[in-house]
Amino acid sequence: MNNSKLKKWGLCILVLIVLKTSFSLATINQLQWFLEPIVTIVELFTRINFTWTADVGFTSNTNIIIEKSCSGTNFYTICLLLLMIKDWNSFNIQGKLLRFLSLIVISFFITILANSMRIISALKLASFPELTNYINPKSSHLILGSIIYILILLSLNHLITKNHEQA
Repeated sequence: MNNSKLKKWGLCILVLIVLKTSFSLATINQLQWFLEPIVTIVELFTRINFTWTADVGFTSNTNIIIEKSCSGTNFYTICLLLLMIKDWNSFNIQGKLLRFLSLIVISFFITILANSMRIISALKLASFPELTNYINPKSSHLILGSIIYILILLSLNHLITKNHEQA
């Protein structure tokens, strides 16, 4: 492995450690900024109003809580690393700080959309009593979320690979 690839893998590992540690240690109050755009989209599509409750998260009068585990920080980390790794050829550590910052922003927006889709889908699924008789809403929420995340990451990977092959 050449020196350039070692630096790039080192950067990916550093980003992984920093993000995972930061998000794991963060409180719900510190992640409010991360959840606010997600909650706005969820409110728009579900017509459920949420209010911020310190140390709890976003709560609704329907007893739904959007809290730390709903933030999608692990997905954000995976998405950013996927974009960094897929962007190896045009990603130069010394001269591409702007490129790296753009990947951070792109990953954030993808996470907002993915997480909003996950929460909206889970809320819609939970509104069908026929289904909740057969599957636990919490389990369906986790399964549905995993499927949505995987499909988005696979689609993103396909899109990036297709664009790199055409270049």
